[in-house]
Amino acid sequence: MIGLAKAVVAILLVLGAGGAALAQVRPSFDCAKAESVIDRAICKSGELAAADREMAATYTALLDKLNGAARDELVKDQMGWIANRNRACRSDLDSIESCLKNRYAVRTKNLKAYATGTYPAISEQSLAKQGKLGKITWSFDLTYPRFAGANVDFSAVNGRFADAARKIAEESTPKAADGPEREQQWYYEQGFTVERPPGGHAASVSVSFDSYRGGAHGYGAARCTLVDLRSGKVVGPDGVFSPGEQWLRLMTQLVGTDLKKQFVDRPGFDDALEPASLAKLLSEASRYCWTGKHLEVIFNAYDVGPYAAGPYQVDIPYDRLKPILRANGPIAL
Repeated sequence: MIGLAKAVVAILLVLGAGGAALAQVRPSFDCAKAESVIDRAICKSGELAAADREMAATYTALLDKLNGAARDELVKDQMGWIANRNRACRSDLDSIESCLKNRYAVRTKNLKAYATGTYPAISEQSLAKQGKLGKITWSFDLTYPRFAGANVDFSAVNGRFADAARKIAEESTPKAADGPEREQQWYYEQGFTVERPPGGHAASVSVSFDSYRGGAHGYGAARCTLVDLRSGKVVGPDGVFSPGEQWLRLMTQLVGTDLKKQFVDRPGFDDALEPASLAKLLSEASRYCWTGKHLEVIFNAYDVGPYAAGPYQVDIPYDRLKPILRANGPIAL
């Protein structure tokens, strides 16, 4: 499979199209040899050229650390990412630059996360389709992760992500009962980023989406999933923190105090700060986004405040959580 790795590097070096005015900011490839609309867009933008160079360098640095099956997995994933990038960003020429900026930012972030600790062998999967039913124009474009490992069974977590994506795709495809006689435009876009919390034993996946299916406004949200790379299992807060109720009491106190301060400038629902209500919310695993620097506890629109207030986020340093972390758990300080 080494030849395949070289092929991907060659693709990275060939992608792009150029202009002499951007001689000082070149992407990782020869712009003079590029032909596609994606290639030309990258070479016309100094920002995109720099993003491409950073992503290619990050990919190559990670590739050089790997061998065997892990190297092969990364090569296949990179080829899949290139194909998904091209498909998604050439579908709307009016927003091709913003599409590419987003794709490169997410890819570089994920590659850096993959290089932290044991390589998690996470590949990008995709579901995308567009069409028209009566007067409804619709599209969905979803990416989601798939884990691989020779000695770990990730089938349950992979099924979880794949099933959720298929369900969303089905819900995002209009039916006869959705009023196709009315002019409508539906869309659903979803991506994911990966963080590596301290200890190197886990990967925290944040899946975020933006959607619109009629109504006064669209809706976007984020949800996080912590995967223990040693067992291949999804772990909730009760599997990260020590047994008992101490962790929930401390989290309720820390989060409640922070949200109360945020409510001064962005008023939320006062009843959401009631200890019993907040404890119930904090029992939900999808709120816990474990980054390399701290824990982010997220509340999407409507969770603790009105839509106009937007999402809320509480960042908690790991040193505040150290006394309640489970021994030999997925988060190790």
